[in-house]
Amino acid sequence: MALERQVNASDIEAIVCRLRDVIAVSVVTDDEDEISEIHVLSGSGRSPKQVVRDVESAVMARLGIVLNHKKINVAQVDDGAPLIDHSRFKFSDVSISLNGSRSEATVRMMKDGSIYSGSASGTGSSTSQMKLIANATLRAIEDSGLENTSIILEDAGEAAIGGKRVALVLVNMLTDRGEEILSGSAVIKQDVWKGVVNATLAAVNRKLCVLAER
Repeated sequence: MALERQVNASDIEAIVCRLRDVIAVSVVTDDEDEISEIHVLSGSGRSPKQVVRDVESAVMARLGIVLNHKKINVAQVDDGAPLIDHSRFKFSDVSISLNGSRSEATVRMMKDGSIYSGSASGTGSSTSQMKLIANATLRAIEDSGLENTSIILEDAGEAAIGGKRVALVLVNMLTDRGEEILSGSAVIKQDVWKGVVNATLAAVNRKLCVLAER
């Protein structure tokens, strides 16, 4: 596998310029022909992180060169295209099946155009159902392929404030950097189940975005 050395900068520029939303690219090399920086100008249709990944993948596939993502700098211009947030999970649907005193919750979520599903089973009381839904949400997140990260449900319930019902979720996130307790809340509008999913996502989404940037 080739590393970042003895590179023809024009070859890389020719490949990157063909990528989606890329407007211009400039590859800077040092005196030993090793890559110092890659500057990419792109439209706003894709996030900078996705553009970096596209550059890495394309150069690896065409030239067999492993790029250091820290050397790829992306600047974007506002071309009127909506910037899609690929880093956050978004609610798709939730369902609960009942079998006597037992219940099984299934949650599906979307991220970067893909659907991820998670399930959890247990007793069928209303309080238990909220915990099942929160657990199923966490399992759907894990279904996306989290690395070196485990998320454990501590508790789920609801509270009343300002005349509104609010879903509350507490989770424990374990990563290679240690343990962190996270909380999330969401106003329950009509669907209690959706409120629990949104509260769970509120607890973990921001932290998952931070982890994804590392």
